[in-house]
Amino acid sequence: MIRKISTSLLLTAVLATGLVASMAVAQEKKEEVLKQVLIKNVNIFDGKSDKLIMEQDVLIEGNLIKSIGTTVSAGPDVTVIDGDGRILMPGMIDGHAHVMINAHFDTVEKDMDLTDLSYRAKVVMERFLLDGFTTVRDMGGPTFGLRRNIDAGLIHGPRLFPSGGFISQTSGHGDFRDRADAGFSIKGCADLSNFERFGIGNVADGVPEVLAATRLNLRNGATQIKVMAGGGGSSRFDPIDTSQYTLEELKAIVDAAADWNTYVAAHVFNDRAVNRLLDAGVKTFEHGFFISEKTMKRIAKEGGYMVPQMWGLSPDLAKNPLMPKSKLPMIAKLQEDYGDFGKKLLNNKVKVVFASDYVGEFSDAERARRYELWWRTKAFGSNFEVLKQLTSTAGEMLAMSGPRNPYKAGKLGVIEEGAYADLLLVDGNPLEDITVLGGTNKWFDADPEFKLIPSIHLVMKDGNIYRNEIDGRLSPEAISYKEMRYEGIIESPGAPY
Repeated sequence: MIRKISTSLLLTAVLATGLVASMAVAQEKKEEVLKQVLIKNVNIFDGKSDKLIMEQDVLIEGNLIKSIGTTVSAGPDVTVIDGDGRILMPGMIDGHAHVMINAHFDTVEKDMDLTDLSYRAKVVMERFLLDGFTTVRDMGGPTFGLRRNIDAGLIHGPRLFPSGGFISQTSGHGDFRDRADAGFSIKGCADLSNFERFGIGNVADGVPEVLAATRLNLRNGATQIKVMAGGGGSSRFDPIDTSQYTLEELKAIVDAAADWNTYVAAHVFNDRAVNRLLDAGVKTFEHGFFISEKTMKRIAKEGGYMVPQMWGLSPDLAKNPLMPKSKLPMIAKLQEDYGDFGKKLLNNKVKVVFASDYVGEFSDAERARRYELWWRTKAFGSNFEVLKQLTSTAGEMLAMSGPRNPYKAGKLGVIEEGAYADLLLVDGNPLEDITVLGGTNKWFDADPEFKLIPSIHLVMKDGNIYRNEIDGRLSPEAISYKEMRYEGIIESPGAPY
């Protein structure tokens, strides 16, 4: 009898506990549904149209846009923000950055450890968000833990699409070993550079090695794969005209990514390399300044994307104090020959995504990003085109990650019902004046200290407000700007890009 009573009591307690838990879950879900923000009286740039949608209200519920219109109804506990005629636009997307390569290359290689890079990455991500960038695609670096901690709310920062370590052949753009490194040979691993030790890149040759490197990144949480398929300016031993990796190796990388239902992006500059990449099935082409219009047409036909940082073709690049004087004549000639690269891409209907190629010291990289906003409007001849590159076109590209995309509840880069509530409220019209988003013709001669862009009045990501200066104060969840100063560590010379 005692046993039966005890069992009954136990069952009652279990049921009661379960009921309480169920009620708590139901209450939590109810509270989530009731979490609403109504942004009233705004003019909308939706990421797709070259005309503003005037005098609208936008209701955010949870982390998604619930409704848009002139007569939007909301619940009794809604938080109301008066836009007062400002421009509401999607949060900006940077399609190519290296948030963990946050010092000059020589400094990373000789004077830092992974803790240095990780702490500095926190500052990088906070400043991205304060500048209105709510999503970043990282194109080489150990950013998996950074993304997890941002998504968990432990670090303020944009959504992050990590590639993991970029994959490079021996002698390729990701091979940062010095000629004088002890034990430099194709055998063993005693000669690893810090770039490999930290997981910034992987040097891999032949099908078995590139498969292993690709699968390692996918295992760790890569949303896409990054491969080095040509030379560049920031690595000393691979001339910019070179093509890297055989078709067989590239196809193995693409097939391994496709097995995980995602895609491959490639650092590349020339026609020969791009066409080999297209043959292999690569989808996005980073930089690519020196390709022909015939190759542009092929990229457009096959549904690829170009992701160039246009400051690489700017005459102001010659002002970079890290630029070797011996390279200046070559840079001037390339700018003369390929200065119309942006407009040719548009003429050939290539989809283009914004890229800052954020890399290096904070001040250098942040000034380059803001300069890129301004310079890009000159290179493409259209504010609207650049705004699309920053929003809806970038969102389309990111969606190619398919099930590897950790953010599948809504669209990115647009203002429409069901899209993520990643939003900016701006004082001024960026379709007419890119400076309201921080675009500036100042670069190396700009103020090196990070300052807030005064015309960005609100930054929302995932329905949460991280910067709100509409009423002259920051919201409780906002990043404290006073904590954003950072003096850096040992400075040493590095390559320009």
